[in-house]
Formats: sequence, C-alpha cells, structure tokens
Amino acid sequence: MDEKKEKTSEELSRRDFLANTAMTLGLVGSLGAGAVYSVKYLVPAKKKAKFIDVLMGNLKELPAGSAREFIDGQGKKALLVNNGQEIKAFSKICTHLGCEVEWHAEKKEFYCPCHEGFFDANGKNIAGPPPRPLDEYKVTVKDDNIFVALKEV
Repeated sequence: MDEKKEKTSEELSRRDFLANTAMTLGLVGSLGAGAVYSVKYLVPAKKKAKFIDVLMGNLKELPAGSAREFIDGQGKKALLVNNGQEIKAFSKICTHLGCEVEWHAEKKEFYCPCHEGFFDANGKNIAGPPPRPLDEYKVTVKDDNIFVALKEV
C-alpha cells in the first residue's frame, strides 16, 4: 500500500536538463564577465595623439584673402587661409561626402562643388548638405612665422 509515486525517466531528465542549463549559463556568464576585464590588460590602451608644430611659412608669404594648400601628417590635403582677420587651417575634405572644398577669397568662404556646400571663413557649414563644420587645425603665429599643429606619425 505504499503510495509512493515513482518518477519517470522523462521527469528526471527534464529536471537534470534544467539544472545543467542553469549551471552552464552561470558558468558562461562568469567566464564572459571575467574575459571582458582580462581583455583590458591584453589589449594596449590607446595612446593620446601627439602633435608637433610644423612651420608653414611667414606671414608675408600669405597675404590677406589668400590660401595655401598643404598635406597634413596623415597624407590629407588641407588649406592654410588668411581670411583678413586671422590665419586658420582647415581640412579640404567636405564633411558631407568627402569631396574637396575650394577657398573663394572674394567671398571669404569655402565651397564644395560636388553638392553645393558652403562654409564660412571659420569653417562653419552655412549652406547645403554638409552636416558639420570643416575639421580645423590649431594655428599659432610666433615671430611672424606660421605654425600648424599636426599629428605625429
């Protein structure tokens, strides 16, 4: 009269399966969390970019309204511009689709001929599709010499 109910192998295997699944997920989660922190020590941290001042010329060589093209340390074209008030340097790459911009001295603006994009003398996007201003380089003038800070290669 023992009314003990025997468990079938199906119920046992289901229970075992769930227990094994829970243990496996816990183990994988623990290993994954540990791996994330371990990778931090295996992969070197990104170093902060170093910049060097490169002599671009003399103020006398860049009269008001003029521009001079140069290649930055990454091989990209850029423009050194005397907008009549200050010396600035900008990437020649339009922020819309990467076409080359031109400096129009008479209007004191940059123009991208690909999609009619316009930037003012400070590189700010003022008309057309460019989503943001032109990338700018730091310019310093020391003893009438113009220096542009370029990334060290």
